[in-house]
Amino acid sequence: MAFSDRVALVIGGGGFIGQALVAQLLEDGWLIRNLDFIAGPADHPSLSHWQGSFMNRDLLREAMVGAECVFHLASTHFPREANLHPRADAEGGIVGTVAVAETAAEMGVRRMVFASSGGTVYGPLTQVPVPEDHPTRPITAYGISKLAGEHYMRFFDGRGVSTVSLRVANPYGPGQNISKAQGALTTFCHHAAFGLPIEIWGDGSVVRDFVHVDDVASAFALAADAPARGTEINIGSGRGASLNELLDLIRAVTGRDPDVTYHPARAFDVPRSVLSIDRARAALGWTPQVELRDGIAGMMQSFAG
Repeated sequence: MAFSDRVALVIGGGGFIGQALVAQLLEDGWLIRNLDFIAGPADHPSLSHWQGSFMNRDLLREAMVGAECVFHLASTHFPREANLHPRADAEGGIVGTVAVAETAAEMGVRRMVFASSGGTVYGPLTQVPVPEDHPTRPITAYGISKLAGEHYMRFFDGRGVSTVSLRVANPYGPGQNISKAQGALTTFCHHAAFGLPIEIWGDGSVVRDFVHVDDVASAFALAADAPARGTEINIGSGRGASLNELLDLIRAVTGRDPDVTYHPARAFDVPRSVLSIDRARAALGWTPQVELRDGIAGMMQSFAG
């Protein structure tokens, strides 16, 4: 098959990471099918939209005809919603993922790339940076569903389709949904841009691993052809930043001092969470390219219109 004729199905291509991935794959020359309730803003002759749910098996089969690779990025619930509706989350996050893998094997798809979560599957940490062989003891419904999805990826690998799961850290960047309270960094930048107060639980020393969405998209695109299979790969920055460091960078980029309110610390916030990306370097030939300050500057510019 000629490179320009390669077909990929992106499930959830209208979402935050999905839109960045679609843009990356189009740049790489793929023909893209986006299966989602929303189309996303991209308009391209090599992009077609298949409106609906990945839980619709007939639609799933139809969208997979001739597809070489399936990227499963969709989720039926956001992390905070999953704890409130664990059964519904399991139906979409576990049963739905199994249905996607079954259909991919049935339709002769060569590769399936599953979007997992580096922030939730590990649970309480005993080692930082966190390697992929760290114990997985998720404490949220969302993390449990993602971990189960990973295990099913291993189960299906070699049963008609090769699979790989990417454990994404804390993605940020333009286009992230502020209303869903996804992403501290994007929220901080949005509030700073519009003069809204920034709220921090604790003293701001909590450290997280922030990775730009364009770097995440690059990792997923590389995973389509990487020899690694039947395994999990962390996708992060490889180094952490505290919430106070984020504020300092926002001040440096904007020249303004945002309004910040500190609240009592929350018991469930681990003090430090950073992913090891050694396996990503070795297995995908991937390293993040967007420096944190540059990413923040780009977001502030996007909010300025």
